[in-house]
Amino acid sequence: PRPHIKLEVPRFDGHNAMGWIFKISRFFDYHNTPDEERIIVASFYMDGVALSWFQWMLRNSLIMSWSSLLQALESRFAPTFYGDPKGTLFKLTQWGSVNQYLNEFERLSNLIIGLQPSFLLSCFISGFTLELRREVQALQPLSLPQAILLAKL
Repeated sequence: PRPHIKLEVPRFDGHNAMGWIFKISRFFDYHNTPDEERIIVASFYMDGVALSWFQWMLRNSLIMSWSSLLQALESRFAPTFYGDPKGTLFKLTQWGSVNQYLNEFERLSNLIIGLQPSFLLSCFISGFTLELRREVQALQPLSLPQAILLAKL
């Protein structure tokens, strides 16, 4: 048996829905929490508008399963201004530091499932400033982590 680790469950007040979904799902996976218990436990960690929304959904029998709760939560609280995360990612360009660009790249690429690693690598490099793009391309990185490392140098 693995050692007992006390993990904090994140609270959710309607902000950063995708981050909360990721964290609480990982928490439940770590603890092997059955799906039917996940809905009950998750409600203990909701505040404000998220809690009001959850109560309304429950009273109206609109939450049938853990996956339906996550889908409903995402459609209610996740930002809709990225209706086309692929398009936004493809047009993303570096305007500040490499870290700022990387943060935005990771945030957007987290919204997209199924992009090939080689495509993500090309997309990442193409968004750099011209000078940085030339330097990184000259070193011919084979993976996204390698390109990130080279860009930070």
